[in-house]
Amino acid sequence: MVKQKNNSYEPLTASSFQQEGFAFYPFKESKQHPAIFIKKEECIPNAKISFQSLHTKKLPILRKEDYLSRVERFIEATKQQFQKLVFSRIKLINIEAGNLFHLFEALKAAHPTAFVYLVNIKNIGCWIGATPERLFSQNERAETMALAGTQTDLGIPLEKVVWGEKEIEEQAIVERYFQNILKQRQVSFTQSAPHTVKAGNILHLCTNFSFDPLGHIYELIAALHPSPAVCGMPKEAALQFILQQEPHDRDYYCGFLGPVNIHRQTDLFVNLRCMQVFKRQFALYVGGGILPDSDPEKEWQETEMKARTLSNVIEKVYLSEQFVSY
Repeated sequence: MVKQKNNSYEPLTASSFQQEGFAFYPFKESKQHPAIFIKKEECIPNAKISFQSLHTKKLPILRKEDYLSRVERFIEATKQQFQKLVFSRIKLINIEAGNLFHLFEALKAAHPTAFVYLVNIKNIGCWIGATPERLFSQNERAETMALAGTQTDLGIPLEKVVWGEKEIEEQAIVERYFQNILKQRQVSFTQSAPHTVKAGNILHLCTNFSFDPLGHIYELIAALHPSPAVCGMPKEAALQFILQQEPHDRDYYCGFLGPVNIHRQTDLFVNLRCMQVFKRQFALYVGGGILPDSDPEKEWQETEMKARTLSNVIEKVYLSEQFVSY
């Protein structure tokens, strides 16, 4: 556990990557959603805590018919202007949040290959998640991944999973974007072939990149974020379209977070499979990539499937007899 001794925080800047701490960066930085750096004034390994969220907030929730209508709008936009767009929604789980440490432990057990976190910042909010997507990692060499495309895990061996053209192109857009970013900065890199990876109950296509960032870590991360996996292409136009068309603010969903220089290791992850925790609600943020041949009903089902990654664990923890009797 990384902790500051007071409730203040510093802005995340290039100089932060010369210090030890924890980064928490929003989808789109603003006065309401600052880029945050929590200094490592205390580091407690294997900490056990008792913590409950006291935050409250009213969020705009889309009914299914409204979601389908907006996806149609996004599809039409990809036919006219964009290679890809990402549309998201919020799914509310109306359960009073008990001790969140129980949920944190349950998420770790359910998703052993994900980055599982619990972050609480005064006047910012409480977030918890289990994200499968690494944005940037560095010990000696640096790594990133182009992760996109989604399908249900049916128990087929990963090397035998078959992908449709829509998902292959969705992931290839992200892969080409990362290649271009590294080439523009004259960074020599190696990459894997696209392969299937498992994240909870769903599968994704992934390409791994390995490289030397040449000392310009923050500038490279700023260029990678937000990637087409969570935004779209062309990047800046897609970002503005999303900010105008989505009925909610993504806040820290689709941002990035993780430890910086802890034990000389930096690991930053895209904030996916995440939720904002309120006193009596969990707000699950879920989305998907939209291409010209996307199907609105399938997109809805994909977000439902992604939400189950978290809602199944919430219900297991807070509605189980074991938890109630604790």
